Formats: sequence, C-alpha cells, structure tokens
Amino acid sequence: MLLRAIAVAAGVALVVPSVPAQQKGKGKPVVQATKQRHQCKVGPYEKQTRLVMETVKDKPVYLAYWSSNGPFHCSFESWPGDGRATWVSSSAGTVINLISGTMLIEKNGDKYFVHAREVDRMPYCGTFGSINGVLTVPARKGDCDWRDTDSDEAGRLQRGEPPQPEQADPPPSPGSTAALSGR
Repeated sequence: MLLRAIAVAAGVALVVPSVPAQQKGKGKPVVQATKQRHQCKVGPYEKQTRLVMETVKDKPVYLAYWSSNGPFHCSFESWPGDGRATWVSSSAGTVINLISGTMLIEKNGDKYFVHAREVDRMPYCGTFGSINGVLTVPARKGDCDWRDTDSDEAGRLQRGEPPQPEQADPPPSPGSTAALSGR
C-alpha cells in the first residue's frame, strides 16, 4: 500500500510542470526585494478590524482583511493577479477593485492609509451592509487606528474629493441653556 502511494505521488510530480523562480502567474517577473509585513488589530474581539499587508519598496503586494461585528465575521484577501480583484497603481496610491467596492492604499509619510469604499459584505461574508472606513497603519511599529466613514464620505473619496474635516460643535452663545447647564 505504501509503495502504491509513493508511485502515485511520483507520477503526479512528473505531470505537474515546474514554474521558474522568476515567474509567477501570467509570466510576470517577481520583484526581487524583501517584503515588509504590516499587521494591525483594532478593537475588542466583538467589534474588531484586522489587517495584514505586505509591501515591497513601500508598494502593497498583498492585503488580507478581517472584521467582526458581533456574531458576524467578514474576511477577504487579495494580491495582484489573483483573478478576484484588479490592482491599479495611480497617483493617489494603489487601488484594489474588488468584486464590489474598492480599497485604496496610500502612503503618506510614515503611515499607510487603507480606505475601504463601499465594500459589499455579501460576497465575502454572506451578510448585509458595506464596509466604509479608513485604517491608519504605521509603516514601522506602532498602533493602528480604524475610523468608520459614512456612505457619503466614501462616495466623495471614490470621486477623488478630499475628506471633509470633522466639525466641532459651535461654541454656545452666552444666553443659551447649554451654557447655563454646563453641557
């Protein structure tokens, strides 16, 4: 029985063609530089966002996303040429066009900003809703930060418009009840 299993394995090994080390997928050369791995975990397990991103010379080459919202979990991963997403380099950064929605990864100084724009949860998680937010990832060591964005802000980002700064409440007028009650 053992000899038969070895013979079958050897036969399979002879049939599978080998791929040269310099080529991957559609014959594109593999970048010969060290990969840097960035990992983030934000929030408690019940409502958590996790990300693993690999970069080569500050350019993203792999992205894995995971989030939980109570009992619902959502995850996907992508890399250039994976057949499930289209990766495009632009002046703004790297745009990943997913099945439904986009991820924009931009580097600004010593941080990466990963913008999730209308990423539909259904193809990846089987749940309703969309993922909209910005994950700030330090280029070296440090804490990550996730900020939810609403659909309107995600749409502005999709059209290339800058995000609107958060507006603080206006100071209360001297005669208002808020000023008197100390709120």
